[in-house]
Amino acid sequence: MVMKKFEVTENKLRLDRFLAESFKEVSRSRIQKDIAAGLVFVNKAKVLEAKFVVRSGDVVEYDYTEESKIQAKELNIKTIFENKDILIIDKPAGLVVHPAPGYKGVTLAEGLLHKYKDIKVIGEDEIRPGIVHRLDKDTSGVLLVAKSQAMFEHLKNSFQERTVKKQYTTLLAGHLPSKHGFINTPIGRHATDFRKMTTNLPKDPKEAVTEYTVLEYLPNIQGQIKGRKSIDEFTLVRVNLHTGRTHQIRVHFSSLGFPIIGDALYGPKSNPTFGLDLKRQFLHASNIEVQLPDQTWVEAHSDLPEDLKKVLVGLKAKNINL
Repeated sequence: MVMKKFEVTENKLRLDRFLAESFKEVSRSRIQKDIAAGLVFVNKAKVLEAKFVVRSGDVVEYDYTEESKIQAKELNIKTIFENKDILIIDKPAGLVVHPAPGYKGVTLAEGLLHKYKDIKVIGEDEIRPGIVHRLDKDTSGVLLVAKSQAMFEHLKNSFQERTVKKQYTTLLAGHLPSKHGFINTPIGRHATDFRKMTTNLPKDPKEAVTEYTVLEYLPNIQGQIKGRKSIDEFTLVRVNLHTGRTHQIRVHFSSLGFPIIGDALYGPKSNPTFGLDLKRQFLHASNIEVQLPDQTWVEAHSDLPEDLKKVLVGLKAKNINL
């Protein structure tokens, strides 16, 4: 990273506008993201809002990292469905979808570029070729990729119009009382932690709707965990997303007091797995359905990965082969 320093000579300018005019090598959208990520300081104080107003005499510092150009890298990509325009893959946990500042590992985007040379020009951003939506690094499951610009635009519109059907499987801490319901609470950026989204006084809140169905209640047969009282029960849940906000499922269930098992960001930091043998959040994108331009529907399913199945086996679950 390189700390760029700028002095304000005009009064009452938005911070993002000032930086975009002062540092023309970087797009305003990139600047807005970096502000939200805590990389911009005004008079040595961190500022997290792009609309923050700077005044003459202020000193703005930008902890800037040049985005590396995406490079093709060999990656074993498991394909569920493919035709000349669309690809549906089965993303494993631990795989980052596209490059980001500070991340040095191989990403899905780089693997796509290695396998599909022409995908480089598909989409709106060269570091996200063909990618119209994403899954968190530690979330596994089905993911759509466009192989043509026409399909990219079609899928983008389908997500905006909420016609793509997405279904997830997750394991929650505690006994979720209602067997079926909707969580309809707006989500926005956390006021002080740039890594997190929240339902509690969020910045720039947006509509978020999560539908859930309880598949099974699982007693915590392990009981005491390292001498501490754990929880009595877990809830295995099927989730249907009606919107696609960042961290939506994780935030919504955490806001109800039923965090996803293994979620260190939104669950208890001292014991996010509640003693279960799991190295990541128990969240899997099981199904996706999308209507193609010719009006036919494509549905893809991803089986629960072995690490998640192992947890359910240990809890004597009936619903294991999901």
